[in-house]
Amino acid sequence: MVVLFPKGTPNQVWYSPIKHNSKPDETIIYSMVQRLSKKINGYTKIQIYDVASNSLKYIYE
Repeated sequence: MVVLFPKGTPNQVWYSPIKHNSKPDETIIYSMVQRLSKKINGYTKIQIYDVASNSLKYIYE
């Protein structure tokens, strides 16, 4: 998960623990956003990538 912030604020990257890989994507994304919600205040965009295929899966604006 890549969290993009307004210009001048560093972007942040988080990875889902491997033990959650068997869960549906929606469950993993929801859990990550809930767990990190206090750290991602003020974001402009959240991008979710599949690391195995190196592809963009979701964008939240």
